[in-house]
Amino acid sequence: MKGNRKFKEEAEAVSAVIGVILMVAITVAIAATTFIYFTSMMGGPATEKERASVVLIIDNNKIKVTLITGGDNIPSSGYAFDNSVTIRVDGAELSETGLFAGNTGWEIGESLYIGDTPPTLDDSAADVTPLIAGDYSITVTIVATVIFDGTMTVR
Repeated sequence: MKGNRKFKEEAEAVSAVIGVILMVAITVAIAATTFIYFTSMMGGPATEKERASVVLIIDNNKIKVTLITGGDNIPSSGYAFDNSVTIRVDGAELSETGLFAGNTGWEIGESLYIGDTPPTLDDSAADVTPLIAGDYSITVTIVATVIFDGTMTVR
């Protein structure tokens, strides 16, 4: 017992309650750090990209863009140009006025023609004049997914 009295004379220690509170706080901090670390490694839910496909060919010095397959987000009436389809030539967005009369969208198998100078877009090859020979950078975006991004050469 005499050995224990040495410790009682200098009683400067942390109480058991404060010790338990500190241990719980350290455990919570480690758990929170581990949770944040592992959830950031898993990432958030991935946004699904549209899986539509198009084919571009040169047809009488006009660029013919044909929708080959639609993606998961294609409505029954086809892709609407006001909110789903963007076609750019050399960085300039082409106007979609007058395309597909009757408010129908761009459906599988339908073609669009890029012609004239400056380039314009129409659903009839007869309504556009041939492009001048040169390279044209074309970007087709459907439902915020770039479907085609490349260069077409008109000779």
